[in-house]
Formats: sequence, C-alpha cells, structure tokens
Amino acid sequence: MDIWMWIGLFFCVVVAVLVVQAVILSKKKSELTNELNSHPNFTATLEILGEDGKSGIAIDETRKKIALIQTQSMGCLVKSFSYKDVLSSEIFVDGETYTQTVRTSQLGGALIGGLALGGVGAIIGGLSGKSKSSEKVKSIKLRVFVNEINSPLHEVNFLVIESKKGTTLYNHAMENAQRAHASIGALIKQADREDKEKEAEQPQVKNDNIPTSLADELSKLSELRDKGILTDKEFDKQKEKLLS
Repeated sequence: MDIWMWIGLFFCVVVAVLVVQAVILSKKKSELTNELNSHPNFTATLEILGEDGKSGIAIDETRKKIALIQTQSMGCLVKSFSYKDVLSSEIFVDGETYTQTVRTSQLGGALIGGLALGGVGAIIGGLSGKSKSSEKVKSIKLRVFVNEINSPLHEVNFLVIESKKGTTLYNHAMENAQRAHASIGALIKQADREDKEKEAEQPQVKNDNIPTSLADELSKLSELRDKGILTDKEFDKQKEKLLS
C-alpha cells in the first residue's frame, strides 16, 4: 500500500469513529428527551440538552417550572422545580464565570442563606474569576442552583471538545448556553419582581426602640448618662465611637 492508500484508510477510520460517536450521542439525547416527556405535570416548551448527552434543562412556561435532567447509573433522573426555587444561573467557561444572574429579593436572599448552612452558599455569586486571554476553550457549562439542600447544583456541558473562539463549534456551544441562561434568567427576574412587589405591599412596622439617625443615637446615650446608667467617661467613649 502506498502513502495515499494509508491516508485514505486513516480518514475512513476517523469518519467511521465520528459517525459511531454521533449515533451514540443521538441515542443518549433521545433517552433524556423520552424521560423528560414522561415526567408528570410537566410539558417542555424549551428543551436544551448538553453535548455530552448526560444532562439537560427544560422549561415549562405554562406551569412556570424548570426541569433538570441528569443521567445516572440507574438511568435518567428528572427533577422539576417551581421557577421561584431557581436561585442562580451562570455560564461557566473554563472554570470561570462568564455571566451570572442571581436572586436579589429578600426571599431569594433568605433561600440562598439557607443553602449557605449546607455549605454551598459561598459558591453562589462567588465563582467569578479573571478573564482568560487564551483563544482556546476547553469547556462551556451552564450552572444552575436550585432550592434543594442535598443537590442544589446542576451542570450542563455544551462544549466537550477544545475549540478556538470564533469557530462553528465554539459559537454553537456558546449560543446554546446563552439561550438557556437567558431563559432561566428571565424566570429568576420574574420571581424577584413578584417578591419585591409583595415586599412593597407589606406595612412597614416602626420600632421606636431603634434609633434612625446619629442624633437619635446621641440622645439615647445622653438619657443613659443622665439616668446614671453610663458614667461620663463611658458616655464620652461611646460618643467618640459614633462620631468617628
């Protein structure tokens, strides 16, 4: 066999491997979709699956739900959550945050604070890093945090082959990640907006025992001194702290 025949054989093998991989990936994605379609009380209006065929995200706009799809050893697992249980969404490029949307309402902050007790609160909103100048990218992931103590983090991998920025493969992965992030971000912002509207409707309780200004703080200290609770020295010390 001459060199050209070897080269031709090599390319045939490469093409055959790529075809087999494509068939396997298509089968994996079909299994995820079938599992999602059989999930009760959920009808996907948007479905985005990872390029590794192991995970995905779907949104039911009518019911205002999000479904997280994950392949496990025993098969596919689908968990659905109310849009108000979605706390954070971010695009993660080579281990650094590219863009992020986080719940900002008091209720959302309380839910994130609850997860902090489980050791994951520091992760939410704390993953940003310095942008890299490299033209090659190894991974593009979407990270979603939900209000679930045991398993709050869900990842979808959109880029599984190292690619240069600007290539078709890179652009396709980034577009899918941005589309999913934008849709989930819209749900987060809607939940925040509704929370803040309810917070604004709640009557503000005035507590006269809480000073509202520096003058009030000084007045309280003077009263304590006049009643003999604070000595002049203690009064001066506390006053200095307030004015410093």
